[in-house]
Amino acid sequence: MPRAGQTATALGARLPQRVVLGLLMRAFPPPRVDQILDTLGRREQRQRLLPARLMVYFTLGMWIFGSLSYEEVLAEILRGVPGLTSPGSAPQNGHGPNATATAAAIGRARRRLGVDPLRLLFEEVAGPATAIAPDPLLPGCRRTLRLDSVTIDVPDTLANRIEFGGRVRDSAPGPAFPKVRLSLLIDDRGHRVVAAGLDEGSDRPPLRQLAAAIPPGTLLVMGERAFSPGLWGAVADLGCDQLWNAPDAAELPVHLRLPDGSRISRLPGADGSARRTVRVVSRPGHGLISSILDYRAAPAERLLAVYDRYRTTGLGFEGITIYQGGDRLVLRSKSPDLVRQELYAMLCVHHTIGELVDYTLLDRFTPQQNSL
Repeated sequence: MPRAGQTATALGARLPQRVVLGLLMRAFPPPRVDQILDTLGRREQRQRLLPARLMVYFTLGMWIFGSLSYEEVLAEILRGVPGLTSPGSAPQNGHGPNATATAAAIGRARRRLGVDPLRLLFEEVAGPATAIAPDPLLPGCRRTLRLDSVTIDVPDTLANRIEFGGRVRDSAPGPAFPKVRLSLLIDDRGHRVVAAGLDEGSDRPPLRQLAAAIPPGTLLVMGERAFSPGLWGAVADLGCDQLWNAPDAAELPVHLRLPDGSRISRLPGADGSARRTVRVVSRPGHGLISSILDYRAAPAERLLAVYDRYRTTGLGFEGITIYQGGDRLVLRSKSPDLVRQELYAMLCVHHTIGELVDYTLLDRFTPQQNSL
């Protein structure tokens, strides 16, 4: 099966930026944007060169005109979607239809807009996790969601360093930037981000923020995160089951062998004592651990199939990076609030590009058919 990101990238590469802008207008129509702005009290009481409605679409447009300056992005938005400013308004003190906004003015308008309008737009299109259909790979009516993350460069400013934990360097060549780690709750069957939040520290996903989007009884697949006893306990407290990648699963002691080939084991605690009863599912070179101890509720071959699907789908953000002229997600915002605003805009664009593909159709084809 091809990775979802590769499919989105292929589509994105064929779509002109103006077409994506049109799709954004369809996904987030101006009347709905106006309603959100009115609810939040962000609509202007007087005419502005850069009204809040325009700045919503400007912030979305930053992701599809990623190689352009602020002024050029604004020009593309106004050229592609006439009427986003106050219709029929006459120039006042240079604030008319023919006035030109500077980058500094655009930055101030983004700060006036704030985070909440983009957050509410994303939460609206993400929809409730309860709408996710049961996973056909598992018996009963169990839903599956993946908890994964994406790391993104942010500009190296003092405010960003203070807010996001200092300057983080990696081994990649080129300049080092502070980074934010965005945790994502993903429905991989529909390739939809259900909820998102910034990590609260090193390998600490914002579970309190994501908890409302996780229905009881969900199987939470933990992506490629390294196993953490503390995170295991936090997920268990949410009332959902979990499935982790465990390269060292074969080394865990066997307490009971089950008919499907899996086995019951116990994970050692921090002090070396055995504390957590788990089920181990393994095959040559690969292992999983799960909190589902009843093999009839989730046979070993089904758990392996669930994880294989999640391991091959990716995050799908490659469909956005092609508009930035590179292969990494990089933010422009120099203050923490604008970083959050830009991240919610990214999630909105990700949703819009993902809507172009009915990924559930991929489940109906064999790997040989998909390779074609």
